[in-house]
Formats: sequence, C-alpha cells, structure tokens
Amino acid sequence: MPYTLLALENPLLDIQANVSDELLQKYKLKSNDAILAGDEHQPLYKELVDTYKVVYVAGGAAQNTARGAQYIMPPNSTVYMGAVSNDAYAETIKNAAEADGLKTNYQIITSAPTGTCAALITGHDRSLVTNLGAADLFTFEFVQQPENWKLVEEASTYYVGGFFLTHDGGYKSATAISEYAAKHNKTFALNLSAPFLSQFFKERLDAVIKNTDILCGNEDEARTYAQQAGFDETHDVQVIATKLSLLPKGNDRPRTVVITQGSDATVVAVGGELVGTYPVNKVESKDIVDTNGAGDAFCGGFVGLYAQGVTDLARCVQAGHYVAGLVIKQVGPTYPQGAAKGTLPTF
Repeated sequence: MPYTLLALENPLLDIQANVSDELLQKYKLKSNDAILAGDEHQPLYKELVDTYKVVYVAGGAAQNTARGAQYIMPPNSTVYMGAVSNDAYAETIKNAAEADGLKTNYQIITSAPTGTCAALITGHDRSLVTNLGAADLFTFEFVQQPENWKLVEEASTYYVGGFFLTHDGGYKSATAISEYAAKHNKTFALNLSAPFLSQFFKERLDAVIKNTDILCGNEDEARTYAQQAGFDETHDVQVIATKLSLLPKGNDRPRTVVITQGSDATVVAVGGELVGTYPVNKVESKDIVDTNGAGDAFCGGFVGLYAQGVTDLARCVQAGHYVAGLVIKQVGPTYPQGAAKGTLPTF
C-alpha cells in the first residue's frame, strides 16, 4: 500500500547509559555533542557495556523521527530505509521499529555489523558516539531497484537525516530523492543533525538543501552552519533561520526553517521572513528522564502533522513540542506503548 512519509538515514542500535564525567574526559568527548567514532573510540563500547548499566534502543536519528511521526499519524503511514547487517542487533532494531508501527525496508549488508551508537548521558545532556558499521555501506543502487523506487514514487513527504550524507550511498540517494521531490511538487525535509556536518560535509549539505522544503536543526547546528557559510550574524538564531530560508532553492516554493532551542522557544522562518517563535511547554525537571532523542521526536511531530496536509506551522510546532515532551519522560528516544490514537490532543 502507498505510504505517506518515507524516511532515510542510518539505522543504529543505541547503547545508552548514565555515565561519569570522567568517562567523557577519558575519550575527549563533549557532554552535549554527536560525533562519528574514530579508532580512539573503539574501546568505549566494551567499556560502556562492562562498566555501566546499559539500555538498548533501536535508533538512528531519522528512524527515531519516523517512529515519532507514525505515533501521531494513521496506521501504515511511514516507511524507513537504511542498511543493517544480518545479525541479532538488526533483528532487535526491526522488531522495535515495527512495534511502533514503522514499516522497515532495510538493505542487508553482510560485510559489516549493524551500526551502533554509544549514548552517554550526563544529567540532561547526551554525547553520541556513532560507529556506522553496515549503515555506512548503504547503496544508491538499492534505492534504484524498482520495488524500492516505487516507495519513493508513492510517498508524498520525505525526511532525511543529515548523517545520511556522510557516505556516498546516502548522499546520492538523498540528492536523487530531493530532486525528485522538487520536480514532482512533493515535500522534502532535511535535518542538519550535528555541528560537524556543516564543518566537514557542507558541500553535500548544500547540494541537498537546494531542494529542501523543510530544514530542521537545533541552535548549535544552526550557528555552526552560519559560521561555516560566513553569515554576518552567527549568534542570533532568528536571523540565522531567516538566512537559511533564503539559501538557493531548486524550485519556487519557499523554504521553511525550524530551529529548536531545547527548552527555549522554537524559531520558524519561511522564505526570508520570521514567522514566529513558539514557547515550549516545559516539562518539570522531576519528570525528565532523558532528553536523548527529543530533537528527533520534535521533528517527528512536526513532519508527521505536516505530512497529513496541515500547513499551519504553529500547529505543526505544537505537535512537535508534544511528541518531544513525551520522549523526555522515557528512557531513550522511545514513545509510550499502547496509547490510543484517540487520546492525542487536537493540534
């Protein structure tokens, strides 16, 4: 059957734990950051499992977002592509995703293990260290296969996480789908995902941003992009969002830019105009379990409502805040199980 939302990126098994500041210092990690693992980080995963109480979560930023979108969408509205291995971790991810109503269409790569992400929690901050594994080997040829490209043709909305652009298969796929969306008047959404992407993959980001209708990110990612792009203003998020909305576009539809700021107001700009700033309904500190994945969840709510034909951006932000508020009361980027759709608020 046709799906409304197609999401693509790097499926990962999150290995999550509350850790000490000393562990971050040992591996020279920041308390609120996201990086790709280098050789120096490889011992981290074993140390994490051996030393700390870990929680395993089926993740990857865009998969988190797709699950969040499905949470507020009718059944069978979302499908997700990425690459995993044929190991036990892959089965864990698939089962968890499908339990949340997300249809998965994984490419199976046998030459590498399923990707993992160490999610190191300190207080309300999280440091993500990703070992892409099989996810890094996703191929554009997989997307081009008729049965898979059919999913592209059937969808009306696309969501791609910026991490997908770090490898050639993801970059080629994102570029082709964004061009298809622009040509066929469909909605393409992209997330800036992490500051390092603007620092080291800006050309790839720009190639996809050209055909992006909804550009998402947080304040750190927006400021880093502004610095790398040489914007005159590199601190004021409202100004940056406006400038991002005016980056070159492949069609005449104005670009929407949505920048979250944690518990501070979300900023939205469209086509060079600041649309508004939207305060967050703050969750009491005693109710916050884990902020890991809150940004992904926000995008799930925002894009999930937009994909249903709701173009009132204030309502989409409201949906984003609602879904993010659910996630931070959970362990990891997970959504409450068994909630009836009828219990959702009217956005």
